[in-house]
Amino acid sequence: MRRIATDAGRAPAGRDARRERVLFLCGLAASFALMLALNAQTPLMMDDYDYSFSWSTGERLSGLADILRSQAAHYRIWGGRSVVHALAQLFLYWGKPVFNAFSAAMYVLLLLEILALSGRREEPRRDVLLLAAQTELLAFIPFFGTVFLWLDGACNYLFGTALALVPLLIAESEREGGFFDGGWRRGALALPLCFLAGWTNENTACGVLAVMGLLLLLDACRGRSVRAWRVAAWAAELAGVLVMLLAPGNFARASAEASRGLIAELLYRALVVTWCLIRYAGVPLAAAALLFVLGHRRGIAMRRERAALLALCALLSAYALAASPQISDRSFTSVALLALAAALTLLDDWLAAGMNRRLLPAAALMLAVCAVSGAVALRDTAAHEAAWSAQLARIETAMQNGETEVAVSGLPSRSRFTMEIALAPSPQEWPNSTLSRYFGVQIRGE
Repeated sequence: MRRIATDAGRAPAGRDARRERVLFLCGLAASFALMLALNAQTPLMMDDYDYSFSWSTGERLSGLADILRSQAAHYRIWGGRSVVHALAQLFLYWGKPVFNAFSAAMYVLLLLEILALSGRREEPRRDVLLLAAQTELLAFIPFFGTVFLWLDGACNYLFGTALALVPLLIAESEREGGFFDGGWRRGALALPLCFLAGWTNENTACGVLAVMGLLLLLDACRGRSVRAWRVAAWAAELAGVLVMLLAPGNFARASAEASRGLIAELLYRALVVTWCLIRYAGVPLAAAALLFVLGHRRGIAMRRERAALLALCALLSAYALAASPQISDRSFTSVALLALAAALTLLDDWLAAGMNRRLLPAAALMLAVCAVSGAVALRDTAAHEAAWSAQLARIETAMQNGETEVAVSGLPSRSRFTMEIALAPSPQEWPNSTLSRYFGVQIRGE
């Protein structure tokens, strides 16, 4: 079968390049504006109130030094995600408007990371890839509000994922002649970045660490020179993972989890992970498989190894959760994003082979889906914020009237862009206990 060669080395015509650049920048600006509006309409909730207090003193946060002391106590008591929880406490200290702007910018940065992992350096065609990425996130991430809008969730899964993927970008840069293609002068910058990347999120960091190690082995087996700083960067990432996993708080929490016996428990968790993998990353994985099969039949030259490594990283990040005491839906954020990057890699190969016209109807459909999803998100977050503001107004009224107790209703979530706010009947139960301390009045759930 005749193979269709890619035109990766040829830049598009000047007019087409300018149009593509304008569309790409407009897409980024629209993404930032949408996320800024959605963040502004998402209130503080649940764990946000907990992290507004120092875990060391129990008092409201008073500065950077207090946040560091708080995270030292958090490390001993609760868990090892010190980097992302320090970010959460920093934003809570600075105020929600500061978080809104940083979070919108980080969402755009995460989109750029996904495109960098999947696109070609010479001819990225990023306008179409950006549209495809935005469609996947807005339309197929069922916990969008929890991981991209809620302050504590965004610090864990938006900021955390963006940082955890940095070693993959460094490896790509070194292997393909980018910024890190050199000796220690630039490679030394990778060490602190990889250390922090390892100290972010248990399953994502472990998946990325494994793929980074595999890349080192592949290069060594193929006779490619492996620079010493790459090995040092991998060791730094491993150190970050170990610092996170060996936190005393992790063992304290794990000891409280019920067990079915080691083998039965691991099998059960593997089944749960498999189901969640299909549910949350099934669409991009299926799209990648379809693009590969159809592209192979058409003779399109595809970067199979790159797509396979990204898909493998997604799978490893998912099944690392089998060793976690808790498997939450939002832990599959990075899994879905890595699967998306694998699909976009093959989509970019289609575009490089001159299949643009065949994808125009799909691009128009994706644009419509993004527009509708964005409008729904704005509507749902506005309604959710208004409902919670009404409950906060009841608390403020009680405080002004000198009342010692007030009844407040929780809020269910009926949209993937919002999160449930659940309250307990008693003021002494969580999260009522934290809300009572935060507002200075006893709060019970209706």
